[in-house]
Amino acid sequence: MTAVADRPARGWRASPALLLLLLGGVSACLYTQEYTIATYPWVFFPLFALYGLALALVFRQPAGMSATCLALILAFAVLFRLLVVVSPLVLSDDLYRYVWDGRVQRAGINPYRYAPEAEALAALRDSTIYPYVHRPALPTIYPPVAQMLFAFITGIVPDSVRGMKVIMLGFDLSTLGLLVRLLKSTGHDPARVLLYAWSPLVVFEFAGSGHVDVLMLPFLLLALQARLARCWGLTGVLLGLATLIKLYPAILLPAFYARHERRLPLSFAATLVGGYLLYLPGAGTRIFGYLPGYFGPWEDFNGGLRSFLTLALTPLTGAARSLALAGCAALLLVIAYRVSRRGRDADVIQGAACMIAAYLLLVPTTFHPWYVIWLLPCLCVQPSWGWLYLSGAITFSYVAYTLEYPTVPLGLHLLEFVPCYALLLAQGLWQRWRGAV
Repeated sequence: MTAVADRPARGWRASPALLLLLLGGVSACLYTQEYTIATYPWVFFPLFALYGLALALVFRQPAGMSATCLALILAFAVLFRLLVVVSPLVLSDDLYRYVWDGRVQRAGINPYRYAPEAEALAALRDSTIYPYVHRPALPTIYPPVAQMLFAFITGIVPDSVRGMKVIMLGFDLSTLGLLVRLLKSTGHDPARVLLYAWSPLVVFEFAGSGHVDVLMLPFLLLALQARLARCWGLTGVLLGLATLIKLYPAILLPAFYARHERRLPLSFAATLVGGYLLYLPGAGTRIFGYLPGYFGPWEDFNGGLRSFLTLALTPLTGAARSLALAGCAALLLVIAYRVSRRGRDADVIQGAACMIAAYLLLVPTTFHPWYVIWLLPCLCVQPSWGWLYLSGAITFSYVAYTLEYPTVPLGLHLLEFVPCYALLLAQGLWQRWRGAV
């Protein structure tokens, strides 16, 4: 009788693995589909729907998933990336700039010194990389550690866009491993890595387009784990290295900071200064490249709350954009102050998620789809349906590149962000109500 009674339980425990196998298999078939920037949403959104079903399966298991399920999640995550990494660049041409910057450094030239079209770099031009470098009249914007990695990667696979994508894939896989480790160390089901591992946004933007953010995430997760272990100096160094790849991780300093602990901010500052000093000779005042120009109105694209505030203020004042930026910056400073004042025993992951979310809500004048990705590791611990929604809906912004003038139509812009805000508000109110009961 006992053996018979146990059979349904074993069958039920096996069913999540079978469902994951089905969802992963169908997803893998969709990842083999060719697409253009115009047809990309027709591939992305079915994948996002399958991803949503897999998320519901994983996060609704109160006792956690089996080792078999975790193995399936990781195996399909690798498969999805391998299917996409060999595809041609469709959504972005940023990789050509990375390869170009690496080439310039291998020639012994400071990458911040000249724009690609400068006559001093004429000897480095070719017919396979240079014609596809985005904005050749502008100097590079990428920080020093990113430049070091570009030089390192192109030293291994010279002048190869696909080769650079493959090596970047190694960084993405290391992020998966670090995220599984983080989930285990914080007492969460490691199967929650699916939220990052199966995200079609991550697969297409990292394995497909090879954005530099993929190089930053392992350093960021290592910094988070060092902070959880209270290795203050190491945390500052690792956070500094992440910032020297993509700059915006600096916003996490208030979340990682502990009062009366100076080693973290000092090591962070020393890492930043040291990184830029390495490139100062030969660059001089050009050491920041195009970064100052990146905040100009000509760069505005698909902005979130800040752009809606600008739109609302435009009939009232000629300084609508400046006022909206100032208001959002002030609010961000208030949030950063409050996060930094929490005790050293406060939930660091919650603080990190708060700062990343505040940054994404308030700061970007340009909001490309891959900007959402660095929040996803935090969501594996503390899911947010609003941000998960945006990780799918932000793909609508690619419609802009099918238009003569690349701007996101207002209807799609609202469809991207308004439901996200509504879901964030509803979840916040729900959590407050539950806490009050």
